[in-house]
Amino acid sequence: MQVEVRVTGQLVDYFSGTHVNLAEGANVEQALVALEIPAASVGLVSVNGEAVPRAKRAQHGLVDGDQMVVMAPLTGG
Repeated sequence: MQVEVRVTGQLVDYFSGTHVNLAEGANVEQALVALEIPAASVGLVSVNGEAVPRAKRAQHGLVDGDQMVVMAPLTGG
């Protein structure tokens, strides 16, 4: 299956494409591994406009055509 991906911030150093091909039944955590983005570098992930909490990434299944946004953690002071 194919998932549309948008990566923001310094995470573009890991993945600068627009889509990732995954096995049917893949979840958000598996998608991040396929994108080769270290889990510690990821802040917010959303799928189809809804945030997926870190604790639920392994349970949140993806389907063909989903849109996933991967953002770096917010920093500042």
